[in-house]
Amino acid sequence: MLRILYLLPEFLHPDRLMSGYLRHYYFMRELSRRHAITLMALSKNKVAPEAEKKMSVYTDRILTFDASEDRRPVPSEMAGVSTRFSKRVRGTLLLHNAIRTMKRAFWQLVQEESYDLVLFHGKDIFPVIEDFSELPIVADFGDATSMRIRQRMRYANSAELPWHLLRYWRAKRIEKRLLQKTPHQAFVSSRDREAVLGQDNHGSRVIPNGVDLGYWTRKTYNPLPNCIVYSGAMDYEPNADGAFYLIQNILPHVRRFISNIEVVIVGRDPSPALIQLAQQYPNVKVTGLVDDVRPYLEQATVYVGPLRFASGMQNKLLEAMAMEVPVVTTPVAADGLQVEGSPQIPVLVADGEKEFAESVVYLLREKKERSRLAAEGRRYVKNHFNWSHSAKMLEEMCLAAISDSL
Repeated sequence: MLRILYLLPEFLHPDRLMSGYLRHYYFMRELSRRHAITLMALSKNKVAPEAEKKMSVYTDRILTFDASEDRRPVPSEMAGVSTRFSKRVRGTLLLHNAIRTMKRAFWQLVQEESYDLVLFHGKDIFPVIEDFSELPIVADFGDATSMRIRQRMRYANSAELPWHLLRYWRAKRIEKRLLQKTPHQAFVSSRDREAVLGQDNHGSRVIPNGVDLGYWTRKTYNPLPNCIVYSGAMDYEPNADGAFYLIQNILPHVRRFISNIEVVIVGRDPSPALIQLAQQYPNVKVTGLVDDVRPYLEQATVYVGPLRFASGMQNKLLEAMAMEVPVVTTPVAADGLQVEGSPQIPVLVADGEKEFAESVVYLLREKKERSRLAAEGRRYVKNHFNWSHSAKMLEEMCLAAISDSL
């Protein structure tokens, strides 16, 4: 049994996991069957006692560090700064304070307790381990943040560009320092690994996400006619941008051929601007937070993933495929689903708003092709995305890191 000190940039709320943290929830669940885990995590939202109780099943100990903004007034010296900029600055200051507190607690913990290794994820919290070398470290990079920001800059206006350039420079710098920190590196996809390491990826591993097929199984087979569904946390910039792109750029082209098209955008925290935009279009619905996404997927004739910038692996696409919904998506989203040695991904990949709309129209009209993609999509997910298998790969990395340190 290993004693693992697991560091994360966000506490895992089991009932509302974003895809990036879904990965670590399942890793922790699987690893806890054989190993003892101490979790250290920032808390950007208030941690409910029931959420901590649920996670305690998989951990020996949980330490959280408050990085939330809701209880702290804006400093008076920032009163004249624009609201948007002051919010960013304020959030950054709160994050840095929480990371400093987390670092002090981390050092105290490793001095007082005996651990076998550190399992680390989260470029934002790299300062916690930057001076630490007493234990082997396994770093789960997950996605290539710098790649996503570089893609985002293509769509930034002149006022936004300096901010994104700063983010890109910072992400590249932290990725480089984390590579220098440990040779034991995991990535969620080959695309993300190559974006960070190039062709020199010796010693790293691609550990894909999984899908809980028992959960993501459809119960009905009666989708609504001409209904397209898009889902995701709408406070996450790539998802929100995809929603605007779908409504403003893709939908008008689809309506030229299918006037009664229905669009359902499912996901928590949509912005007021997105809600107002949807209200201007007939048959466009923004649901906000829902208890269960599956009924909406069962209603979909076609699932769309109109992301213009993305990194990592889009679990929302895998979940739709597991639910036997045919998928149309963009090249940047599809690239994250490619598995080494696997066949062609059973989705339609479309680049540009007109091609995307044409692919949606094609699938809406071709029932036989929808059925083919539905069946092959679930089979692809079943064959390549298993949480137990991925957690076993991570466990092997941990054991190798300890062996190399002896």
